[in-house]
Amino acid sequence: MEQIKFNRHYVTNGALKARIWYSLDNHVSGRRVVTLYAKDYERTLGAIIPSGYENDTDYQSDYFDKGRVRLFEDHPLYGVARARAEAIAAQKAAA
Repeated sequence: MEQIKFNRHYVTNGALKARIWYSLDNHVSGRRVVTLYAKDYERTLGAIIPSGYENDTDYQSDYFDKGRVRLFEDHPLYGVARARAEAIAAQKAAA
């Protein structure tokens, strides 16, 4: 897997950059998860992290989804994404 960097406002693989925001442990299953929500309608996030990428866009009903990636504990990027999301949450709580 190529080098992926998780930053406060975006994720990048060096060639592509996707603007995102993070959410922790918000899955209906109750499993620990880091969810990265795309801020733009391009599917750049899916190109950077294809495993776990979801986009529920439905052109027939005019519903457009920006996309998201769910990283569960068994995903190789979970630890790095979790650390970044927790650091961001701590910074927000301190402000």
